[in-house]
Amino acid sequence: MRMETDCFQTRDLWLAAALMAAGCKLQNLTWFNGRAFFIFQNKDRCEELAQAYWAGDLQVKAKSFTDGLRTLKDRLHETGDDYGYAQRKSS
Repeated sequence: MRMETDCFQTRDLWLAAALMAAGCKLQNLTWFNGRAFFIFQNKDRCEELAQAYWAGDLQVKAKSFTDGLRTLKDRLHETGDDYGYAQRKSS
């Protein structure tokens, strides 16, 4: 998967929500081999925040985190429909 040099990508929904809550800008959501990739601007800043996230040191507002998570889930279902990857609703 090819991307610009100053972008950070992750498949991790929870990390992506934490990055959004920390103020990172989601540049794109793209699908590759049936998997969603969240692509953010400012690679260096995102890598720094991701390290803090995995170390358990990243602190963000809970409301910002849940808002980011909700937004990302909405985007997944919205774009997933275009590629046939969205979950089907049960009758």
